[in-house]
Amino acid sequence: MTPPQVLLWPHVRRLLSLQPFWALAFATFFKALEMANPAHSAPPLSFVHYLVANVIGALTTLAVAAPLWCGLASRCWRQSDAARQRHAQEGMYALLPRPLMLTLALVVFLISAPLSHGLWTLYMRGTPGMPADPTAPATLLIAMIFHGFSMLVIFVVDLFRVRAQMLRQRAEQSQRLHAQAQLQRLQAQLEPHMLFNTLANLHALIDTQPAAAQDMLAHLIDYLRATLSASRAGSVTLREEMTHAQDYLALMQVRMGRRLQVQMDIAPELHEVPLPPMLVQPLIENAIKHGLDPLPEGGTLHIRVYREGEMLTIQVQDSGQGCSALDAPLAQPGQGFGLKCIRERLLASYGDAGALHLDSTPPAFAPHQAACGTTATLRLPLRPPTWAPAHS
Repeated sequence: MTPPQVLLWPHVRRLLSLQPFWALAFATFFKALEMANPAHSAPPLSFVHYLVANVIGALTTLAVAAPLWCGLASRCWRQSDAARQRHAQEGMYALLPRPLMLTLALVVFLISAPLSHGLWTLYMRGTPGMPADPTAPATLLIAMIFHGFSMLVIFVVDLFRVRAQMLRQRAEQSQRLHAQAQLQRLQAQLEPHMLFNTLANLHALIDTQPAAAQDMLAHLIDYLRATLSASRAGSVTLREEMTHAQDYLALMQVRMGRRLQVQMDIAPELHEVPLPPMLVQPLIENAIKHGLDPLPEGGTLHIRVYREGEMLTIQVQDSGQGCSALDAPLAQPGQGFGLKCIRERLLASYGDAGALHLDSTPPAFAPHQAACGTTATLRLPLRPPTWAPAHS
């Protein structure tokens, strides 16, 4: 970005946004002073006159200060890494050295005060019923005193406003870094967890089904190549997430064969929705391990993705052993790690807006089966995930 884009326009827009407030506030203040001391102004000025005077003073000051500030700040910003760092961390008032900043403020005052008084004089001379003598409404000295007072108040308030904003930004950045580090820790724990489970399955097939073990090892290599890099990304699209889930299902279907039937129902318009990586695969792993695999006949896994208002809903249903599967991951030591990671990552990425629910109900896709089955439902906003503060 060019220096004016970084140094000029954001600050000009910020200062201009409050000018209507300051014009009204100072017009009220100066009118109150006139009413308290009517002998100091003859004839009395209306509230509109004071309002116009403050608008002229503010715009004149900004017109003088903006090019002078931008010229000095741009040179300092280009030549000094430390200056750029100060501007990024502490705002515009920390960019220039303090003596130079004070000198700039004095120069702006000495130029803008007489200039705004001259423009005010022209305005008064064109106002019917007002005297042509510019010293009648206010002498140049009084005008400069009021102009300096207004400049001091506006820029001191803006200084504290900028500092407060930079403090908030640093706090938010610290929270994002903390949440990001927590997510990376959770992901680093989740990936070996999945890998160890898959290797245990592979070990069981080596002696009994060596051909299936070789096929499973080939799928595992493809799966790791596709997912390990993606799992460390801040977000992935739903299309990428479901591709990784299908890679994992290919591994499981090698081991379970016909015992695992998979159905997917995903709305095409949702394929590009962003979400945190590695959310669906742990739910699939949980459904297979605790719901379908313990049954000799296996069962059906149904994955549905659809939109509800501004929320994305992902359901993983299994026709497995149901009620017992609902409690097993949480009742046995070392179990339920994937579900715990999902909940913590939802909290870190969406705050209270994301949720994971487990339910045992007769699955709609297989109502004839006696087993209850288990449904895991993820609900998260359609907006991209952010590094929201994580809660312990």
